[in-house]
Amino acid sequence: MKNLLSLFILVTVSLAGRAQALQLNAREYFERQGVNVLVYSNNFNGGFNDEKPRQFKGFKTYDDRGTARFVDPLPIETAHHITLATDQADRMVSISSDAELKLYDGRILAQNGWYVLRSVLPANQTGKVLSWTVEPHAIPGWIREPNIGFSQVGYVPEQPKVAVIELDKNDQPQATASLMRILADGTAEEAFVGAVNNWGPYYKYNYVKFDFTSVTTPGVYYIQYGATRSNDFLIDEHVYDQITDATTDVWVPIRMNHMYVNEGYRTWHGEPFKEGYLQAPESDHFDLHRQGATTDTKYKPLELIPGLNVGGFFDAGDFDIETGSNINVVQNFIRTWELFKPQRDVTFVSQQQRYVDLHRPDGVPDILQFIEHGTLNLVAQAEQIGHMASTLSNSVLDNYHHLGDAASITDGLHYDPSLKPYEVSADGKRSGTPDDMWAFTTRSPRLDQQAATMFAAASKALKGYNDDLAARALAQSKRLKQEADALMNKIAADRQMEADFSWLGSGEQG
Repeated sequence: MKNLLSLFILVTVSLAGRAQALQLNAREYFERQGVNVLVYSNNFNGGFNDEKPRQFKGFKTYDDRGTARFVDPLPIETAHHITLATDQADRMVSISSDAELKLYDGRILAQNGWYVLRSVLPANQTGKVLSWTVEPHAIPGWIREPNIGFSQVGYVPEQPKVAVIELDKNDQPQATASLMRILADGTAEEAFVGAVNNWGPYYKYNYVKFDFTSVTTPGVYYIQYGATRSNDFLIDEHVYDQITDATTDVWVPIRMNHMYVNEGYRTWHGEPFKEGYLQAPESDHFDLHRQGATTDTKYKPLELIPGLNVGGFFDAGDFDIETGSNINVVQNFIRTWELFKPQRDVTFVSQQQRYVDLHRPDGVPDILQFIEHGTLNLVAQAEQIGHMASTLSNSVLDNYHHLGDAASITDGLHYDPSLKPYEVSADGKRSGTPDDMWAFTTRSPRLDQQAATMFAAASKALKGYNDDLAARALAQSKRLKQEADALMNKIAADRQMEADFSWLGSGEQG
């Protein structure tokens, strides 16, 4: 059975493998306009490609390496009728149109690209200019397989244990579910049978619950609900004992900026941003950062701010240093240290060598080294800038979506505007490539107050381990607290004065 759906799709444009000159019209759009639909990637899973056809705020999404040419992919196939996923009945779909359909592989431009189905809009026409007919292949009586939600970490014996089972709205709930215990020989036996209780609908699914709290015997288990089996999980007193190790042993050290990070045969990344950070000019940034007309520093726009390329942690999804996030991260490490004093040591960290090696103890608790690493960058900001930067971020959009080694985001050479783009100076220390990271320095007294609190706590945690850094952190804590409080008081006073004399502007008299 097929359900017919006629789609009339909003007009859009796109960066349409051949090379072609970059030609924008007066509205900053590429000349050929068309309709794009992201049809599927693998099994229709994935995310939208965020490459923008319009050159966002003057930033380019593509590094043309000085050629003024860009990649213009050719279609995999063209037709007026295209059927997708013919080998999977539950995913098959047909699209037809009086216009030519072009199927592209979006991964040629971006690793997160989808397959793209495109039709070019006819020129000089208005009204209904294009229509597609989409025919999904519907399977009569199809019901989505149940999805069993449970704690993948496991359960301690005495805690409540309730699985939530997500059902198709047309599915009929089973009366019971079973908890199966895996035996030493790999076979399984039924450890518990319990009632399945209705929870109710939520959006397009129905939910039921399976309570197996009464099972307290340690072991390896899984849940059997009809023909659906969950993954294995533990019931044991120690399921939470090492739950954070994967984070502190691997994820955190990999995110250490300005360090060469190694794991066995793998280099996670080289030492990033050796050239340092430039004072951001006035800009409306693509990552929602903003540098005002004044820098609030002694540095001129695009002047090198020395000493910032030390310590700090990458942001979760990219390679900038979000100051507020780094303050919170260091505070969490300090809180962990103060409450529990974890002595776990599985990471080698050398600030002198700017080198990190995973799964290699060095005699120092890892949490203490993480506190040190985060504090180093934040103290450097306070000392070199005079207050906290809002962020240390990319200056060009075409390296913002970088997915490889962080050390290759920039060329590692100081930017010299007297050189041509991609030209390197005779001494090999400067280049004409404007890829250096920027420091956004508009002052925020609230951010300074947050940093002052964190610096005071870091000073206490680092005392006896890195006394010099502890003293520097305490000094900056006192200074920033005093200056930020004064600025906040001035802001409050200015607002009060504005409120007191607002009647002058309205013409009212007392």
